[in-house]
Amino acid sequence: KDFFQHLEMHLRQELPFVTGRDHIAYRGFFLPVANVSDADLCDHFYHLPTKTQHTIAADLDRAPNDVAKKLDDAKHRLL
Repeated sequence: KDFFQHLEMHLRQELPFVTGRDHIAYRGFFLPVANVSDADLCDHFYHLPTKTQHTIAADLDRAPNDVAKKLDDAKHRLL
């Protein structure tokens, strides 16, 4: 859980706001969001430039392949 929260934090800083407002405000517009990981946001990790993936992965103390594997494992575990 902590891994995904940190990943989301990094992705929110790297990605532009599609809606023109803060991502957390967008996701919690109708109901407040707590203790939930945003899989749609995490999936954007795959589409980041390689240099950005390496930077985020280094901040998470992992290799980019390890981050991608953890995302894949979480997806397959939930599906």
